[in-house]
Amino acid sequence: MDYKKTAEEVSAKVLFYLQDTEGWKVVKSTPEYRSKWDKSLQSYQIVEIIDQDTFIYRSITHSYGFGMVSQRDFVYMLHVKTYDGNLMTTNSISVVHPDLLPTPAYIRGTTFSSGYVCLPLPENPEHTRLTIILQVDLGGFLTPSVINSVMPMTLLNFVTDCKSGLKMLRETIT
Repeated sequence: MDYKKTAEEVSAKVLFYLQDTEGWKVVKSTPEYRSKWDKSLQSYQIVEIIDQDTFIYRSITHSYGFGMVSQRDFVYMLHVKTYDGNLMTTNSISVVHPDLLPTPAYIRGTTFSSGYVCLPLPENPEHTRLTIILQVDLGGFLTPSVINSVMPMTLLNFVTDCKSGLKMLRETIT
């Protein structure tokens, strides 16, 4: 697999999603460091470094939704890209990696072109707009009602954990 080519394709797709304003509803409200603040993750590890901006990761989630959704593992490529205007994206997509084949211990999830987009607010550059574009197949045999009840809370928890993690990081820097 040509990881660099795939990284650029995913980056372009996430940027396209961000620029496509029709049909979207706007809601306002370091790998080793992520495992400290993201409570949904049991583990988060770099598997391979492609270049300074592109990595292969494996993440294992805790079970969630009061046990309705069991542990999942995801293997994906993550590519960090900076554009003009201080726009920064982290773009990810599931990949097959020869060292990380599916195991019976976890259900393998799939991430389609997804990303986190950070853009300083023009009216207040000290604040950043975070846009999350997430396309995931959790795998296994989950009913749509389970997914629809669990995913919104999972995303809200992620944003809350992210804010707490940024606050902790800011306190350690200052």
